[in-house]
Formats: sequence, structure tokens, C-alpha cells
Amino acid sequence: MKKIINILTIIAIPLGIILGIYIPDLVNELSFVGTIYLNLLKFLVVPLVFFSIAFTIFNAMKKKEKSVLKSVGLFIIMFIITFLLTSLIVYFINPTIDVNLSNFAWDGESVDLSVSSIITNIFPNNIITPFQNNSLFTVILFAIMVGLCATKVENRDAVMKVVDGLANIFKKMLEYVLYLNPIGALFLIASAVVSYKLDIILMGVNYIIIAFVCSIIVMFVVMMLPVWIVNKINPITYAKYCAKVWLMCITSCSSLATLPLTLKTCANDFKLPKKANLIITLGCAINFCGGAVSFVILGIFCSHMFGVDINFVTYLMMMFVALIINMAAPGIPSGGVVIGATYLALFNIPLDFIGFYSGLYKILDMAYTTLNVTGDITASLLLMKGEKNV
Repeated sequence: MKKIINILTIIAIPLGIILGIYIPDLVNELSFVGTIYLNLLKFLVVPLVFFSIAFTIFNAMKKKEKSVLKSVGLFIIMFIITFLLTSLIVYFINPTIDVNLSNFAWDGESVDLSVSSIITNIFPNNIITPFQNNSLFTVILFAIMVGLCATKVENRDAVMKVVDGLANIFKKMLEYVLYLNPIGALFLIASAVVSYKLDIILMGVNYIIIAFVCSIIVMFVVMMLPVWIVNKINPITYAKYCAKVWLMCITSCSSLATLPLTLKTCANDFKLPKKANLIITLGCAINFCGGAVSFVILGIFCSHMFGVDINFVTYLMMMFVALIINMAAPGIPSGGVVIGATYLALFNIPLDFIGFYSGLYKILDMAYTTLNVTGDITASLLLMKGEKNV
């Protein structure tokens, strides 16, 4: 079923473009279909983020092994470096260069992101408001508090088992909604073409090029170079050992599906001890360098496209939210589209590009998943340096 959805979504790209060009009146009449699809995604993603992050934090804190704490610290460092490096690359490339943006007007209201406003909004006067208003930043912080405090109460395992169950229920619901991805992408793309003509198609091509350029640079600087320096494994040998893992990443677009092969490669080729399995498995859940690249490009690309200014405070918030939200990235097809749309909405950036983005995401996810898995391998190599293979 997953392959069929991916194929239909890819078909929806040219079909949506054709509909937008040749029958714009029909597209305008049916544009509500795309709106409904986006509403369903936003409706489900907030509770999913809450339950997933709460359980992930609880699970991580319950395991008190030093390797777990070191792993989380290294994952955070790798994520931040990737985020900053990608931001620098995108800044110099300038994603909107040589593209006419005169049609990309936005009449929405800006968000007050002053320090006092940010701090005040973190503390709502009731528990319902953050969920009702899709205040993802507050929901994330609340989920972290729940996960941390749950480790200190009685019957915590039973309670968090329910939380994990709820996360799985919402994940399954979201999976069913994503079966509608081809239809949603079709009308969102068609509506975008009607509104913006061929400019948005040029944007899509630029987007893919930028994503792959950033991924290749991050792969070398953040993942291969440290291993070369610390573990004395040169990039050619590293690539030779990882080749079959990368092929699996590209074909499956799933860190979880690649996990058995990743563990086998680390044990047989890199000769890592069994305790490295914990680092790799934990990384599969919360280490997302590919997510850092994804969020940076999506946020900066769309903010440039629609003329939304990103000041220093906003940028820091984008990095922090991206770091936390990656823990709850749904392990379902096109989960990055759902999180990406919510991420843009959090910073009041229009979602007009998301329809086209959902069609491109299968291609982009090949690079992002490969970065995620490679990051797990690099982290295990750095943390297990000097450990015997036992």
C-alpha cells in the first residue's frame, strides 16, 4: 500500500500542474479538498507530538546508563551543527534567486516574537488552550514536563504505557489520513499553480537541488570528517562500509526499516561492540540530522518565498523547536510533511508550498533518511572509540 501511495503522489505532481494550467476554474471550485486535507493533518499532529515526546522523554530518563546520556548529548551537538551549517549554505545559495516573486503576496498577520511575548505565551492559563490553538511550542514543553515528572510517580510504567498506546493510536490515524496524500497533493499543487503559475515549479526544482547539496556537505563535514579525525577511518572506507545501508535508506526511506542492516554493518564492518546497539537504536528514535536539514531549508525557503522576516530570536526558536520536535517525527510515510506544515504554521509562515512539497518529499526523504541513519553510525563510532568488540 505504501508503494502505491508513493507512486500516486508522484503522479499527482504533473497531473496537478496540468489541472492548474488548463482548468483553473474547476481547481478553484475544488480547492477546499486540499484545505480539508491540511486541516486533518494539523488536527492530528498536535496530540501525536504530545504523546510521542512525553513517552520518549520518559523512556530516555528511565535508562540511566551513561552511554544513553552521552548519546543524547552528542545527538544534540550533531543536530545543532547541522542546523547551523545548513543555514549558512542556504544563506549563501539564496533559494529565491532569479525567480519572480511578485505573485507571492501574503496578507496574514505577523506573530509577536519579542522575548516577553515568548515567555508569557509559554505559560497559558489553562491546559486546553495550547491544544485548541495548535500552540506547538507550548505543547512540546508540556510534553517534556510530563515525561520528566512521570519518572518520579508511582505506577509510572502503567501510566506511560497508556501514553505510548495513545501515541500509537494517533500515529495509526495519521497513517490512514496520509492515504489521502495523493488527492490532497493533487489539489494543493493545482491550487498553487493557479495562484503562482510556473514560478512555484521553478521553486520546486531549486528546492531539490538545495536539499541535496546541503545533505552532501553535511554528510562529509558532520559525519565523515569527525570519524576520519577521531577513529582514523577515511571517507572512502566509511562510504564503502555504509554503501549497502545507504541503498536501503534510499529504497525504504525509513530509519526503522534500515535498523537491522545498520546494526549488522556496525558489528561486522566497523567492529563495534554490542553496547553500540543501544546508541544506534536510540538514535533511530531521536537523532535526526536529516530533520535539521529539512527544517532549515523548509523554514528559510518558505520565509524568503513569502517575504516573512526571520530575526535572531525567531531563528533561535526555529532551531530549538526543530531539535525537540524531531523526537516526535511520526514513523509513517510522509511524516515529515505533517511536521513540516506544523512547523511553518508555528512561525506564521504560509502553507501554500506544502502541497508541492508533499509531492517532492519522497525524493527529499531519500537524502534525509540517509543522513539520519549515517548520523547514528557516526555517533556510535565516536562514542565507542577504544571499546573492545564484546
